Amino acid sequence: MEDLALLLAAAAAGHALAHRSRLPAVPCLLVAGVALSLIRPPSRTALEETLALGVALLVFIAGLELDIRRLGAQRRAALRVGILQFAAVGTCGLAAASLLGFGPAEAAYVALALAASSTLVCVRLLQRRQQLFEPFGRLVIGVLLLQDALVVLLVPFAPALGGAWTDATAPAAAVAALGLAGLGVRRWLAPLFLRVADEEELLVLGALAVLFAFMGAGAALRLPLVVGAFVAGVSLSPFPVEEVVRVELSPIGDFFTAVFFVALGAVIGVPTPDEALRAGALAIVVLLATPLLVTVLAERSGFSARSAIEAGLMLSQASEISLVVGLSGVWAGRLSDSTFTVLAMVTGGTMLVTPFLASDRVARGLTRLHPARWMRPPAVAAAGGHVVLIGCGSTGSRLVDLLLTQGREALVVDEDPAVLAALRETGVAAVRGDASDPAVLSRAGVDRASVIVSTVHRPRRNEALLREVGGRVPVLVRVFDEEEARWVEARGGRPIVTSEAAAAAFLAWYEGTVRALPRAREDERGGSGTPG
Repeated sequence: MEDLALLLAAAAAGHALAHRSRLPAVPCLLVAGVALSLIRPPSRTALEETLALGVALLVFIAGLELDIRRLGAQRRAALRVGILQFAAVGTCGLAAASLLGFGPAEAAYVALALAASSTLVCVRLLQRRQQLFEPFGRLVIGVLLLQDALVVLLVPFAPALGGAWTDATAPAAAVAALGLAGLGVRRWLAPLFLRVADEEELLVLGALAVLFAFMGAGAALRLPLVVGAFVAGVSLSPFPVEEVVRVELSPIGDFFTAVFFVALGAVIGVPTPDEALRAGALAIVVLLATPLLVTVLAERSGFSARSAIEAGLMLSQASEISLVVGLSGVWAGRLSDSTFTVLAMVTGGTMLVTPFLASDRVARGLTRLHPARWMRPPAVAAAGGHVVLIGCGSTGSRLVDLLLTQGREALVVDEDPAVLAALRETGVAAVRGDASDPAVLSRAGVDRASVIVSTVHRPRRNEALLREVGGRVPVLVRVFDEEEARWVEARGGRPIVTSEAAAAAFLAWYEGTVRALPRAREDERGGSGTPG
């Protein structure tokens, strides 16, 4: 009990540090664990038991998130970017590990650990910045889900990646058997969870029973602990089963996740200079290779330069699943404690850098350096007097339909390749790009428009638009609270406070104001020339 109390106290200190510094929680919890190892180290048995439970719940919850239907229109792009990035970064990691003197088996574990990005860090940043449902945000989530699955399912094959390919036959058969069992649970047992959704205790016990049953089956098949836990999560991932299970297990998962990372820090302890140098070299590989690869791949998948750069910066860190990979290697006797310490330092260090690297300022700076900025595409043909729609989500698409029905010319600015493809099929003019980019606004002819309507998720992304227009063209901006409304009004825009009122308010305003302007000006010219 004393060891558990120490771990909980260190976890509370780590979360307090993360809250005050606005840094990701994982590296702060690792630091708290290292500090605990120096002050009063818990027993090795307590740490190993905590790590085992933490790994199981962490990977189980990751499996719950894996439902490919959630990717929607970004499914193909996420698969393409995720697989190619995983393979390319893993290859770079394998080469770097070999150059740093790691043996074949250890280099394989290092490569697998570096190939994925952190779900915990990326989701928290996207939520904090209200970017979760932007096109690049949906792409990032899809890539993360895919890579988590690849890492966990490839853990049993890490020894084969190190050179012993004959070792891959038995793990492949075991993974296939466990996967078939997961499909059976997914089809016949998972729907039963909805019947007991109002009985919280039974629901929690049932979910944990599935988890430990798959962990036991995995152990019997000589698979790493994480594989059984992950397949258990995937078996309960169909919507809405996963939502019901996740709500009930979320407090338990948060508790064990925090304690897990503290225990991990306590196991690692203080690194040696050699370990720090190796970790620094591998971190540079992740920080340089990931943004470049993801940017190129996302652009090839139809994303704008700004969205592709933001996705690359957001994914530029090693994953918490990397630590799970390292633990599996240590428990299997194929990874030394020193190599595991290196992996933990790479993970914690790159997570710490991410909030600063994946900032709007860095993204804007890199966008200005992008080669596409040197090759100005021609402006989209628009005679003037057209309606410019910034963003074409649910609200914007309704406005497009209404404008087309009434025979008005509309031009859409959006950065979602799926949205742009659908618009072009219907004959609607569209410009791909970010509305905060003056070059994109110029292509859309905003200075010649009769009115501009912005429905982007973050109203403050309209600052460049409002500055570019300078009050010469009416700009209607969708906002979600009074503070945002005041911000828009102070810059010359006209806020529409609710998305439901946006279509009706815009059309009424357009009919009563914009279409009346030419008549009013004509009357004024006629009145000024009439003798008094």
